[in-house]
Amino acid sequence: MLGFLFAHITKPEFQVRWRWQPNDIAIWDNRVTQHYANADYLPQRRIMHRVTILGDKPFYRAG
Repeated sequence: MLGFLFAHITKPEFQVRWRWQPNDIAIWDNRVTQHYANADYLPQRRIMHRVTILGDKPFYRAG
């Protein structure tokens, strides 16, 4: 079953591919996505920042 699922996520019709432009940003919800990295960005640098949020509802406290 896991082999089937891992093969399933590699299919192009289930992937989002982004052609990066200056000042682009990508945001996704890890609760409903599966990460599948492709090492096709070389020789450019790949910079990632991760933010983890606790809970289901956004919360902001000023000050």
